Amino acid sequence: MDNVIKGKLKLKKPLGADGGIKKKKKKSSLAAEPAAELVEEDEVEDIRTAYEKKWDQQIVKMESKNAKSKAKNTHRQRIDDFNEKLSKLSEHNDIPRVSGGA
Repeated sequence: MDNVIKGKLKLKKPLGADGGIKKKKKKSSLAAEPAAELVEEDEVEDIRTAYEKKWDQQIVKMESKNAKSKAKNTHRQRIDDFNEKLSKLSEHNDIPRVSGGA
């Protein structure tokens, strides 16, 4: 029992000049701007093929087209259109009820 330390458990060092929790300083956005300007001036060489560039342009076009079509109708209108579509389907596609008797 000689090697037992008595007293309260110390989880953190005391705050003060000698230690404690130190906060990291954030880099200012002003320091990042000159680096961005250097990249733009040097113009990084694009290693993609012509087909890849064309594909990326096509993706951008499709995304903008989809966004416009989604924004055309409100959520309520889309639900009404979906319900209308379901009501026009034949009863053949409905799931029959399962009875417990026979």
